[in-house]
Amino acid sequence: MRTRPGVCQRKRRYATEAEALAVAARAEVTLRPYRCPLCRHYHLTGRTKGMRLPAFERERRMPRS
Repeated sequence: MRTRPGVCQRKRRYATEAEALAVAARAEVTLRPYRCPLCRHYHLTGRTKGMRLPAFERERRMPRS
């Protein structure tokens, strides 16, 4: 799915993937960063179906023994 210009303008922009990952790690909901083809910055999305999750999210979901 492509990001529409109006959506891109409303979303917060992160200069690096590391910066976006740091914000996503602090969020209470599952988020993952993606590079926007319009602005070339990183945004966060809650869409994760069929996508590879960041390492911190995979660790969160692991059952503790």
